[in-house]
Amino acid sequence: MSDFNNKVVWITGASSGIGRALAIAFSHAGAKCILSARNTSALEETQRMCTNPDKQVVLQLDVTDEQRVEYAVREVVDLGGVDILINNAGVSQRSTVEKTDMSVYRSLMEVNYFAVVKLTKTILPHMIKQGQGSIVTISSIAGKVGPPYRAGYAASKHALHGFFDSLRAETSHKGIRSLVVCPGYINTPIAHNALAGDGEKYNKRDAENANGLDANDLAQRILKAIKKKKTEVYFGKFEVNAVRLKRFLPGILTKMLSKKFLEDPEK
Repeated sequence: MSDFNNKVVWITGASSGIGRALAIAFSHAGAKCILSARNTSALEETQRMCTNPDKQVVLQLDVTDEQRVEYAVREVVDLGGVDILINNAGVSQRSTVEKTDMSVYRSLMEVNYFAVVKLTKTILPHMIKQGQGSIVTISSIAGKVGPPYRAGYAASKHALHGFFDSLRAETSHKGIRSLVVCPGYINTPIAHNALAGDGEKYNKRDAENANGLDANDLAQRILKAIKKKKTEVYFGKFEVNAVRLKRFLPGILTKMLSKKFLEDPEK
């Protein structure tokens, strides 16, 4: 029997990309998924792609709307609670520091950090009350290493690591597990939906993401990491080596990132 059979898994950002792939993987493993994002029609498409679609629940949610988050948590608790929360909703960025409006940095922090903190804090008392729960947060390799064109994105993902390190220390003895997942380049629409320096959609496809790890492959790896009770994992191709380089050879990593930027200075 699957470790996830009849488990309730709440996935934010489930309308596409990693979130959709996770929904398909969890449903195939026997879980009941609560699928959240802003776009209801895209969520319904995800639902149709799942195993036993009638078992999956669509719950429209803008994670930056704190009042709506509180209402959504009450709905989920009334449905019987949740075993695994997947904090996946997020937005990326493609612009230099010099050319990025402060409003873009605030938007990135609202979606990628504060919204995650709010949903986590709101569901946490219910998980503690039931004596168990897993909180899985999708960060990024950029949450450990800041690459060019993604300063605000990297900062928002770095912040998640500090928050969940502290939360893990405070709640692991209460049966709460916290896993932070750091994907590298994944073949998803993330670049299309990224914010440019003026706050508009970047609306282009990055070669790195196009050649990246398949989202369904990533989803399977995440499920395995949850089963193994991991606390922090890195998935991707060659780019995951940046984490080790930063720790052991930071000077070399700086030169590599600078060279990458100079090869394409006008993103």
